[in-house]
Amino acid sequence: MTKCLALATCLPFLSFCSIAQNLGGHPTGISWQQINNKHQRIIFPAGLDSQAKRVHHIAVLLESLQPFSLGNAHRKWSTVLLNQTTQSNAYVRLAPVMSEFYMNPGQDNFSLGSLRWDDNLVIHEQRHMHQFANFNKGLTRVFSFLLGQEGQLLANGITIPDYFFEGDAVWQETVLSKQGRGRMPAFYNGLKALWLSKKNYSWMQLRNGSLRNYVPDRYELGYPLIAYGYEKHGADFWRNVTGDAVRFKGLFYAYNRAVQKNSGISYKDFTQKALEYFKEKTLPSLQQNEQATFITPIEKNNVVDYLYPAFVSPDSILITRKAYNEVSAFYLLTANKEKKLRVKDVVADEYFSYKNGKIVYAAISSDARRANRDYSDIRLVDIYTGGQVRLTHKARYFSPALSDDAAEIIAVSVNTDGSNNLHRLEAGNGRLLQVVPNPNNFYFTQTQFLSNNQAVSAVRNSSGQMALVTVDLQTGNTQNLTPFTYDVLGYPAVKEDTVYFSMMQSMPQQNGEVPADKIFAVSLSTGKMVQLTNNINGYYAPAVSNSGALVASAFSINGHRLVLPHRSSMAELAAASMQEIAPLGVDTTLQELLLDPALNNELAPVKKYRKAFQLFNFHSARPYLSADEYGYDFYGNNVLSTFENSISYRYNRNERSSSAGYNLTYAALFPYLTAGVGYNFNRNIDTAFGQGINFNSAKANLGFYVPLRFVGGRTVKQLSFGAGYNLEQLPYIGIGKNVFDNMSFKYANSFLSFSNVSRQAIQHINPRWAQVFSLNYKKAFNFFETGKFVGNTALYFPGISKNHSLVLNAAWQKRDSLPDFFSNNFSYSRGYESLNTRQMYTLCANYHFPLLYPDWGVGNIFFIQRIRANAFFDYSNARARVNGLLTDIINRSTGGEIYFDAKIWNALPASIGIRYSHLLDVDLQNPRATGRWEIILPINIIPD
Repeated sequence: MTKCLALATCLPFLSFCSIAQNLGGHPTGISWQQINNKHQRIIFPAGLDSQAKRVHHIAVLLESLQPFSLGNAHRKWSTVLLNQTTQSNAYVRLAPVMSEFYMNPGQDNFSLGSLRWDDNLVIHEQRHMHQFANFNKGLTRVFSFLLGQEGQLLANGITIPDYFFEGDAVWQETVLSKQGRGRMPAFYNGLKALWLSKKNYSWMQLRNGSLRNYVPDRYELGYPLIAYGYEKHGADFWRNVTGDAVRFKGLFYAYNRAVQKNSGISYKDFTQKALEYFKEKTLPSLQQNEQATFITPIEKNNVVDYLYPAFVSPDSILITRKAYNEVSAFYLLTANKEKKLRVKDVVADEYFSYKNGKIVYAAISSDARRANRDYSDIRLVDIYTGGQVRLTHKARYFSPALSDDAAEIIAVSVNTDGSNNLHRLEAGNGRLLQVVPNPNNFYFTQTQFLSNNQAVSAVRNSSGQMALVTVDLQTGNTQNLTPFTYDVLGYPAVKEDTVYFSMMQSMPQQNGEVPADKIFAVSLSTGKMVQLTNNINGYYAPAVSNSGALVASAFSINGHRLVLPHRSSMAELAAASMQEIAPLGVDTTLQELLLDPALNNELAPVKKYRKAFQLFNFHSARPYLSADEYGYDFYGNNVLSTFENSISYRYNRNERSSSAGYNLTYAALFPYLTAGVGYNFNRNIDTAFGQGINFNSAKANLGFYVPLRFVGGRTVKQLSFGAGYNLEQLPYIGIGKNVFDNMSFKYANSFLSFSNVSRQAIQHINPRWAQVFSLNYKKAFNFFETGKFVGNTALYFPGISKNHSLVLNAAWQKRDSLPDFFSNNFSYSRGYESLNTRQMYTLCANYHFPLLYPDWGVGNIFFIQRIRANAFFDYSNARARVNGLLTDIINRSTGGEIYFDAKIWNALPASIGIRYSHLLDVDLQNPRATGRWEIILPINIIPD
């Protein structure tokens, strides 16, 4: 039975950013180059030669030296460098074996550090390549044999926790670079907040996260465990642990057993000792009370972030507010009251600037056709009217800031070749006024006007060090306000003669202070720098009122809260006293092997990359099982994701017949082209004479479709349409060929689908606002001149509470009175055996709401994050002839669904549901039925 909520289940996958290949995502005109040897293939657009050579050199060096090796296996990886996107990310994957680096550096200095972005990416991602190359042993190889690369992916997901993959990669970036997240206090904010609040989460809570409480992610949880293992048990510890685990030694809980075997203590004790070890390293021995006053509240069963405060008046503060139950929006805080001004457009970075009644920020806009090309454009908001203007189009602007009179904007413009400049724009219309020279080749992040001719900026140099500098807007010349060090800094705020900013204090001080991101101030006239806060956890984005009140955004277990720091013990810091960053929590003598600016790039020859290289590239297989049929499907994708194809085989045990097919999609052009062929062998049908007739059937199809995606504003819109032509030949064999004439069946199909979906917060079951519809028409040209039209729509509305959702569905089908040769995909009332008449329609009403957030699990196998319910009412009307009379058959049902939003094996998300449908009318195909119980299971649990 086709379910009424088929459209609803697709909505969570309409997200803008996805760590996976985007089919046909690359612009057509890119000229692809490559650097290739036995270890690595780096594929990149023309113009990125220097970055590609450096990435290749470091990857090969790591492959040959591989400190803290997990094994001796090597696997050649193809890495694609993407420079058309404004996103800052990377991933390594199997199925197919490849990696993609998003080459645009991020603006948030505290999250990923200040090292060269290409260095950061290759050091981290190469470790994932090394992991996958060595995690295909023992029983995992059986998975690989049966399922291909997806088989290894599934086996690794079962045996190796996700925190190991990321924690181990963070370990590599920490010990092999001069910075790395393991040396950055911001990386420990989550765990420190947990310890400071004395939260005693169970291990399963830490592993699986929560929809109502803040829980550190797999990066922050994994690194202390990996570092502790290396520190206490030697360089081969994790090699031995993972080697046993991927072999499924002990079968169940193989990883836990391997930790116990190689450490000599239980897995539970190991994790507790590792976290306690880092707790002692990152918190003061005598915990002092936070010398500050928090001015924003705590919400039960929610995490709320108050970000980037800006004073509008002495008693009014403008902030970005986002929460687990609400997407980010601009709010005005006045006298303990919060007033929402406007929901923000889709953004990659929540940073904004405020001056003189105006807000400026950068938001994402997409290329409609190519998913790997997008833009970052400037929006200007009036806080009094809530009106917004888009100032730029198809630009790459970041961290915009307003002049005091809000007449000009200064923003960081990042080019596709990696270079960047400060741009001055007219605030009224976005017109470019000036490109500020960048003679030092700095990478600019958050910048503020000092005057009409001068600005202050947090910059990174080519070595990955940071400083706060003043910039002459005419010449681009800079003067240091702080020295260049590996201590990251950012978010400068100017008040009169002083610049306030956040900076990491990386080394423990003699007075017992612990490493943390703290608030500092520097005088523009004297150059003296002062530490203003002595906080234990991170303080960010300071703002100062006209009366001198200092406010900042403080990391806490309840989210980022606004804080008024006490400034009673200021300490002047001389520039010479700022210390080089040192490892935080890890005492290692490993020599740094990488990041030498003098890497010899001439050793890597550049050649043209043929787009048709390894076009078919079959990598995975999936079994197909049903009551009557079983078989296998084989899947392939090329590295540039312009071509995907599959081969399928089926055996029908009832008919004792076989079938094989091949399908492909070619996405390098626009529209995308699809084609397929299939053949059924020895099918059998019974006749009225008691003699079975055998026949074969051959199928072929050819089609096209156009996928368009529009990211911009506060929603994500997707539009797809296409058409295809299908031919099926039925040649009879055996006795049948002497009785029946061979037949052919030809039909065309066309479709149109559209969705307009608002952003979702973590606790939202569905989007609060969304409109989705699809239209499908099929028409046969011979055999029977039959046609069929099916339309579906779903409308999403807010419910009574923020996390409630009202969903209205409708479906309509129209076909002629001839036999229906097309598949039945009509959404019929739940609980009934679906009818298929010439005219039908269905109306559905659903009300979704959460019941509990239990954060409870069993045996590290099944963990429930949320229990939610859906109450529904369905109405279906099917028009058909009954006893010769045209009759409207009405089938109504009502009932409820309970869903358990869970994680399997601490990693794989799955929603398992139970439905009861109470039938209000007679089911013509099952007249005795008054209700139906159903179990709703997830379709796919193979990790991506």
